[in-house]
Amino acid sequence: MKVIKQLSALPKREKLKVAAYTRVSHHHLLNSLSNQVSYYNQLIQNHPDWEYVGVYSDDVVSGKQIKNRKNYLKLLDDCRHGKVDMILTKSISRFGRNTIELLETIRELKQLGISVRFEKESIDTLTTDGELLITLLATLAEEESNQISSNIRWKVRKKFEQGIPHNPQPILGYRWKDDHYDIYESEAMLVRKIYDDYISGITPSKIANRLNEDGFTTRKGNSFTRSIIHNILNQEAYTGILILQKTYRRRGKSRSIPNEGALNKYIVEAAHEPIVAKSIFEKVQELKQKNNLRKGKKND
Repeated sequence: MKVIKQLSALPKREKLKVAAYTRVSHHHLLNSLSNQVSYYNQLIQNHPDWEYVGVYSDDVVSGKQIKNRKNYLKLLDDCRHGKVDMILTKSISRFGRNTIELLETIRELKQLGISVRFEKESIDTLTTDGELLITLLATLAEEESNQISSNIRWKVRKKFEQGIPHNPQPILGYRWKDDHYDIYESEAMLVRKIYDDYISGITPSKIANRLNEDGFTTRKGNSFTRSIIHNILNQEAYTGILILQKTYRRRGKSRSIPNEGALNKYIVEAAHEPIVAKSIFEKVQELKQKNNLRKGKKND
């Protein structure tokens, strides 16, 4: 007599869609970023229950603000569209250093059923104690970031006190070498000509047009404009003087604003060899003031 046994089909287990996120904040860590990407590529693709989604990387960008991390934002967008079930990342500080933004993101992902696994801290955000631990560790990460920022501000202030710019700006007619500006004569000649032409009565617009017609360009290889000529005529560095911390950034802001007394300014006399005599610079400023009054500040 035949005996027939029916074996029920096992439900097909769907693979977890897994992605990884990596980030470094400095150029000298780019090799580390490459190693992280390779590591997560192999880890995810070699796991039998995982489906490889990709490794999302942001290089040379701070973790303080999400808006500056393009691939991080792309990862979150893919999560919202159901493309990711789990995110792997090295540590909490790699995922984010702003406590509020970090927790808002993790809570949103948790509502979507997406876990974030932090390898260094051995935390999975979908576990019961995950969010509590994240809150504590993220706070520490933010404090660490604030300490780093404080150290950077201290170094910047010390540079200013020594008469050295924190980030030397490119100036037509000069090149930064060691700890000072050196004259770059082929451009310095243009600067002197601009000052002489303005004193002789030629307007900034006409000066710019003449320089462009003669084939001259700015340091960046662009055409001269009226505003560029005005900036050159206002640049006290051509007299050998540096004014440091003319602008600054408020904490959490990316745009610089004029320093109108909020912080110390540092005036460095004889910081480098002048291209324009101080008397000529002052004469230009007097002429600009007169022209502004006469032409309703159009000075063109």
